[in-house]
Amino acid sequence: MRISDEHFAEFKKIYKEEFGEEEYNKRTEQELFESATKLITLVEVVYRHQNKDNYEKEETS
Repeated sequence: MRISDEHFAEFKKIYKEEFGEEEYNKRTEQELFESATKLITLVEVVYRHQNKDNYEKEETS
């Protein structure tokens, strides 16, 4: 999974806002990158599942 520099910077900004400066500074760039990747993976799984359900509903109608 490749995250653009722009999107990674946005993730770090949001992370810092949500968890605070102290928690943000405890994390390495690698840890933040892993968190961003995990978030994207979670969103992809939810999106695929949601679209699968919508497709099945249309098919049975």
